[in-house]
Amino acid sequence: MSVFNIPIMIGNLKLKNRVFLAPLAGVSDIPMRRICQELGAGLTYVEMLSATAIGYKNKRTFEMMARHSSEEILGVQVTGSKAEDVAKSVEVLDKKGFDTIDINMGCPVKKVVNGGCGSGILKDPERITETLLQCRKVTDKPLSAKIRLGYTRENVNVQNTVERILNSNADMYTIHGRTRSENYATPVDLSGIKSGVDIQLKLNLQNSHNSVSQLEKNSFLNENKFNHIVSVGNGDIFCYESALQMKEKTNCDAVMISRGALGNPWIFQQILNGKTDHPTFEEWKDVVLRHIQYQEEHFGNVPLAAILMRKHLLWYAKGFQFMKSLRETLNKISTLEEARYVIEEFSKNIPKNSIRFNGAFQTEVSHKYDPKFEMDRQLDRGVCHDETEIGF
Repeated sequence: MSVFNIPIMIGNLKLKNRVFLAPLAGVSDIPMRRICQELGAGLTYVEMLSATAIGYKNKRTFEMMARHSSEEILGVQVTGSKAEDVAKSVEVLDKKGFDTIDINMGCPVKKVVNGGCGSGILKDPERITETLLQCRKVTDKPLSAKIRLGYTRENVNVQNTVERILNSNADMYTIHGRTRSENYATPVDLSGIKSGVDIQLKLNLQNSHNSVSQLEKNSFLNENKFNHIVSVGNGDIFCYESALQMKEKTNCDAVMISRGALGNPWIFQQILNGKTDHPTFEEWKDVVLRHIQYQEEHFGNVPLAAILMRKHLLWYAKGFQFMKSLRETLNKISTLEEARYVIEEFSKNIPKNSIRFNGAFQTEVSHKYDPKFEMDRQLDRGVCHDETEIGF
């Protein structure tokens, strides 16, 4: 059995395994989450929401909180520029019934950062502590933070950030192994992630040697407290081997998948099985058509549903013969019925037992592969944007 296929507790929440889907802006909607859950994701999230938008009761933001009846466990992520605003939003999210709530302190998008949100929080260490402490007061749900190594390579502060998270009664933290200033052309820094996880181990050791009188002086330090906080590694995980490398080189408890799940939801299955077995064409086709079905169920049989589905179809359209022509056609679909027809016609030319990314069609996904770059950094996508406004 894979080391990731072991249950884990986040606070009082039991998860069936240790492979999570990251909250991805413009991606982590109900159809995408359902597919990833069915293929093994132990935890998925509603995409990052704005604390300000929640405070204003923004209609689009509240629509994004929708949950499918099949989603037994679901997390949500929020970011904000003021601790009190984030805490108020967490109170709302708690009442909405989410099982775990994450505070985003790592989003690199300029529009988000310039507003003092996302990784902008890392420039103000006191706000890290203040935000989490205020959030802890309004929810008993498992509380976590997603961070980066620092704002810039010259200002790496992951150790201080993790220590603040641990001392703020959070239940989990996720470290993305880059700074805000680094893009995906920079390989993930596993040693940087490890330095953050090592702080937890160091505090555990110090805690075990504290006397009762010392413990009484610090209300944040309680016996065995830090042993139960879950550490999660994130960045450049595209297969079982890279997930295992993340685990072994950082000592993290779990992994979070971001870009590696785009067009490849089978990654969860692969990591849990402990081997990177790619799907057959028949398996590929089944998942793609099911994703289209979920898209129609959630968004309806309307042009917008097809527009929002295009990016997923383009990500799926890799790894078999004639995929270039398929991508060109899928990029022009205007209805979901048309997407189904195109895939059914395409399937007539591909043997059912063909293996994806096999032989001449084998392509290695590198750390430079960034299918969301245009969505996020080039288009400066912030939280809660309607994709119809930015040209998808």
